[in-house]
Amino acid sequence: MTTIKLYLQDSDLSEETAKIVELINGEQPIIRLDRTIFHAQGGGQKSDIGLIDNVLVTHASHSDNYVDHYVSDFGNLEVGQEVNISIDINNRLIHSNHHVAGHLIAALIEKSFPDLQATGGHHWPGQSRVEFSGNLPPIEKVQESLKSDLAEAIIENLPVQVKGDPYGSRKIAIGNFPAVSCGGTHPKSLGRLREVEVTKIKSQKGVLRVSYSVAN
Repeated sequence: MTTIKLYLQDSDLSEETAKIVELINGEQPIIRLDRTIFHAQGGGQKSDIGLIDNVLVTHASHSDNYVDHYVSDFGNLEVGQEVNISIDINNRLIHSNHHVAGHLIAALIEKSFPDLQATGGHHWPGQSRVEFSGNLPPIEKVQESLKSDLAEAIIENLPVQVKGDPYGSRKIAIGNFPAVSCGGTHPKSLGRLREVEVTKIKSQKGVLRVSYSVAN
């Protein structure tokens, strides 16, 4: 069996129902469901938090074909039980916005500086950054180009769309920028971002690192 990750098809889902397929005792108990809206931590994006019925979910992670939902205890929950699941929507929006901001920075820099390629990203609030490799341009040029391009893309409220099979070949496309493979959550348009600030650009050992923050 596998956990169906409903958030891959619709990142706006905040409430759903599911069936408990396994309860795992341990230092921190784990609940496994037949389907979930909880984004499992990975791809540079933090986990969702929320509730399974009245039980608090503090973390979600990938485990083979399952999503493990970490809880303090099981309460009265039982295997086979139908439950209501809900995520902390404000927490989801913060992480979705940081994630799509990282994609946007990567797309804009790769367009303006074709010799650069995004090689990784970390989208946690307070730690957000995107790294590039290639023929590194002067930092001042990157900073000047990126500041105006970010503001313009947000004002234009470019759409953010899921391309391909959400459960197989899923990609994310911002406006007309090339689609990129991604398993994270994102807003449906850039207007939700309000503002993205480039806080630092650093070039070292052939890597360009762009750090950023997103207005909540």
